[in-house]
Amino acid sequence: MAIDKDSSKRPANTAFKQQRLKAWEPILTPGPVIIAFIVIGIVFIPIGAAIINASNKVLEHVIRYDDNPNCQLGQKCTINYTLPTEMESPVYLYYKLDNFYQNHRRYVKSRNDDQLRGIEVTDFSKLKDCEPLITTDGSEDVNKILVPCGLIANSVFNDSISLADASGNLINLTKKGIAWQSDIDKKFKNYPENGVGVINFSNFEDEDFIVWMRTAALPDFKKLYRIYHGENGPLSGTIQIRIDNKYPVASFDGKKYVVLSTTSWIGGKNPFLGYAYIIVGIICFVQGVVFAIKHKISPRVLGSPKYLEWNK
Repeated sequence: MAIDKDSSKRPANTAFKQQRLKAWEPILTPGPVIIAFIVIGIVFIPIGAAIINASNKVLEHVIRYDDNPNCQLGQKCTINYTLPTEMESPVYLYYKLDNFYQNHRRYVKSRNDDQLRGIEVTDFSKLKDCEPLITTDGSEDVNKILVPCGLIANSVFNDSISLADASGNLINLTKKGIAWQSDIDKKFKNYPENGVGVINFSNFEDEDFIVWMRTAALPDFKKLYRIYHGENGPLSGTIQIRIDNKYPVASFDGKKYVVLSTTSWIGGKNPFLGYAYIIVGIICFVQGVVFAIKHKISPRVLGSPKYLEWNK
């Protein structure tokens, strides 16, 4: 039975579709492999050392406050903290939470992006991802739709943190610039004040809210809260950390911290990448040397490339 050319699934007889295009494939003989391993080691080890050096220059101070007897839930407190060295601006103020699983699948998907862009959403099929917090009473009454809906938006970190110098004068901190600009421009727009639903919060362009809505990948995380640009010079000596403790963490055995940090060209304090580069570099260099010794003592007889199929 003849096959109709129009209905045949056979690819056209071209160099591209029949995989006859010219290509280059390296032949991994011992010489190039040994050189590659040694070069990788020589390159990676200094890079790792530079990253660790940059990380060590970052000043970071982590202060836990939820276990302070004078700073219990519902209380306002002041923690005096002495900086051992000056912190040149910019200084970044973070809050840090431990044992909070923002990466849980049900938590991560519990949001409605159209609503967060300021669009009134009344179709409950589109609000399904916000479960279990879609309406105030679990009904399908559009007038009882939560704004914003979902677990993420309704668990926003709400402790207030400020800094003052030893004399009690407030240190000027700015909130502008703590969120990603792409999030501010494209993902979050204020909800109409007279929009449908029970509006608990409509200022979706608030950068504290935007920072919280970008969920963390690990259960222990820190999020940028404020930035000190150095209007009064470097931070030094004793500073007052003023906290209004409102965010409960006892139910999930969580911990709360204030983090003060400077940055370097690699960002915050994180030596892991540097150690990874050094370890990989050492492994590659040692392997290259071992292979070179092995190849020198008992070299393997190689076949001639002329017998490869593409040379026939």
